[in-house]
Amino acid sequence: MPAQIMITGATGFLGSHLLKFIINKTDYNVILLKRSFSNLSKISDLISNKRVKMFNIDENSLGEAFRGGVNAIIHCATDYGREGKCTSVLETNLIFPVSLLELACDNNVQLFINTDSYFNKNNLSYLYLENYSLSKKTLNLWLKNFSKKIKVINLVLEHIYGNGDSNKKFVTTMIDKIALEQVDSIDITYGDQKRDFIFIDDVCNAYLKALEYGLNTNFHYKSFEVGTGIPVKINDFVSKIKKLSNSNTKINFGAIPYRDDEIMISVADNLDLINLGWKPEYDLENGLIEILKRGV
Repeated sequence: MPAQIMITGATGFLGSHLLKFIINKTDYNVILLKRSFSNLSKISDLISNKRVKMFNIDENSLGEAFRGGVNAIIHCATDYGREGKCTSVLETNLIFPVSLLELACDNNVQLFINTDSYFNKNNLSYLYLENYSLSKKTLNLWLKNFSKKIKVINLVLEHIYGNGDSNKKFVTTMIDKIALEQVDSIDITYGDQKRDFIFIDDVCNAYLKALEYGLNTNFHYKSFEVGTGIPVKINDFVSKIKKLSNSNTKINFGAIPYRDDEIMISVADNLDLINLGWKPEYDLENGLIEILKRGV
């Protein structure tokens, strides 16, 4: 009998892509946790799929979602705290996943996969998303504690990008302004920060590999960094967008100052993930070409 996978955040950027990968590349069934008012536009083509069961957490007791049996939970839901409200961040990033972990242990779920960010590794500080970072770091302490009772995988994502992401994020903004709108000019920093840009399809394949590993291997807690392992300067990234789209937009490097706690370099140590049989299929240029082809 195919495994039953519970997913949070499946109506968002990462979760919607992951849901499609699970349905198209595996035989797993999916329980999708959402709210009754969630926007389903990103997964409209899967709403009627017989392998997808949607469960409204604001209308039913969360424990009822486990009644049919659950083999693994993938937690993608997140609140970045850009509105500055701590309560919402804590509810989504800490209280909700801890509640899921408690129910998972009570219902003999084998595996919990958490979504983490490069913001939170190596004791980095990022005041721009301070509430988000603090909540995720606190959750990681709980994950390690719960790993005494349930297998836990923490996936630390580098700078993920792809079609369908929020237009509030850097990559989408740059593509919109430079490649599509081709505005006269755009202001950014000097762009010497180095990021490990990882395309959404490669990220989804990493989740599938981690899921397979987690369901078939005995361990307590594992953390995998998800990235290409290749750092790219922001200014090179932006210049590549301009080149690929033949844009005439003038990029004003240095017009915006760095943040006081700017993260100047982040790159994945992806050896452990590669040892599971995963490897990125898209380099930066091919990833950007794919976005321009599919549409942001």
